[in-house]
Amino acid sequence: MPNRGELLEKLATESGAELRTCLEYREGAMKFLYRRDGINEDGARDRARRLQELYRAESNLANKGGLTGHGKLRGSVHYFEDLLVLTLPADDDPTFGFSVGLDVGSDLTEFLDGCRETLFGE
Repeated sequence: MPNRGELLEKLATESGAELRTCLEYREGAMKFLYRRDGINEDGARDRARRLQELYRAESNLANKGGLTGHGKLRGSVHYFEDLLVLTLPADDDPTFGFSVGLDVGSDLTEFLDGCRETLFGE
């Protein structure tokens, strides 16, 4: 069972003011676990829906398009000019996504592995 509260605590501790949003995607639905003050909810929801579509396409390609020789898709990172968007899938459902400022990306794989360990106990 995912540890949502522990993930939010880890994100807040390690990314501080850089944390923008954290969402849970489950069975086509989307729920904000965190949205920083000052971030427009409608705009954030629209961006999150588009990023969810992007993640689904990537996941489908990775799982069915010949990338399985490298193991299962464990996370997705999208690097934009002003932020990083990270997605962490569970083995089934749900999938978690969060956005942070660029300063967090200095040691990305360690950060992702720590988030997965916190969330899924891996």
